[in-house]
Formats: sequence, C-alpha cells, structure tokens
Amino acid sequence: MGTVVLNSPAQEYLLRLASFLEAKAYSPMTVRNYLAEMRYIFAYYNHLSPEQLTQEHIASYINYIKKEHGVGRDKCRMTAQSCSFFFKNILPSPYVVPHALYPRKEFRLPDILTQD
Repeated sequence: MGTVVLNSPAQEYLLRLASFLEAKAYSPMTVRNYLAEMRYIFAYYNHLSPEQLTQEHIASYINYIKKEHGVGRDKCRMTAQSCSFFFKNILPSPYVVPHALYPRKEFRLPDILTQD
C-alpha cells in the first residue's frame, strides 16, 4: 500500500489535535502516538470525513487491525484511547471507548514451570 493522501477535513483535524496536545503540554511520545493512530484511522476511512465516523467505524477498524495485522492488546488500547481523546476533545461526540474490543490479557507461566 502506497502513501495515502488524507482528505482535507482529516488533515485539518490532525493539525487541531496536534495543537491541542501541545498546548496541554502532553509528552512528545503521546503527541506522536495519538497523531499516528488517528492518521491510520483517517487513512482507512479516507472516503469519509472525521465528522462521519461513528463508534461502529472505530470498532470495525480495531477488529480489522486485530485480524489482518495480528496486533495485540496494547495496540488496540492505544487506538481506542486515541479515538476517545479525539472524540472528547477535538470533535465532541458521544464516543465510548470500546473496552470489549481489547484482546484479553495473556497470562503465561514462566518457562521454568512449563512442561516440555
């Protein structure tokens, strides 16, 4: 997949998100991560403006990255939290973080305790 040029509203909202995060003195890593996650979602739904995105779109995107890219719980949480922040602070809407879409946390026994 080549470079995707985002639609104008998406570009504008990314600039607003960056400005808001920097004005609130969020860490550079948080700014980078939130912008990256929102850029990925906007690219995936490039045919829609950010105002048209719903919680169902976000849930569908999280399912897509879990199935197609095999991402783990942390990536799903980062995506959901980025969306939650965006829809609470930049584009206010009744978005709820889809906790049910986080993969279950894996608990593995140390190698010493496993049977070979």
